[in-house]
Amino acid sequence: MIAAAALAAAACGGDNGRAAAVSASTSGTVVTGNQTDLGSIIIGWGDKHADTAITTPKPEDVDARCVGRGDNLAVDIRAPHGWIITARNPSQRLTVQNTEQKLKGDIDTTNRYLEALKAVDWSEADQLDIAVTADAPKDWKSPTSVGRIYIAIHVDCR
Repeated sequence: MIAAAALAAAACGGDNGRAAAVSASTSGTVVTGNQTDLGSIIIGWGDKHADTAITTPKPEDVDARCVGRGDNLAVDIRAPHGWIITARNPSQRLTVQNTEQKLKGDIDTTNRYLEALKAVDWSEADQLDIAVTADAPKDWKSPTSVGRIYIAIHVDCR
């Protein structure tokens, strides 16, 4: 919870934040290329479903905290198997880490070809929707040689 406390202090001068509801991404985008993942929360990397790769946790297994509101919203997501994702409105950059695998890095989800396409969607007030497939940071060593990160989740901070 140290990261959540630091996030809260940085975003709102000591605001401890509030719990948020999580669900599957509302974008309808298939992030892993597998249609059976639609309607699931997806967090992970590599090319298979496993504790050390791509996980599909239930909403009750994911803890999300929100600090601030509107344009000052920051979200900290903690999921099983050591996954932590931090997002700050309006950024398309996510900080992703896995404490069990000792991985951490920033993921830039900006679409280089069509700026209107947003993998990190802040368009609904006090909500965050992530549907992203992105290259993992260069220093992450994939056990399967597929260095892609997959995240699909919706966070409601209201």
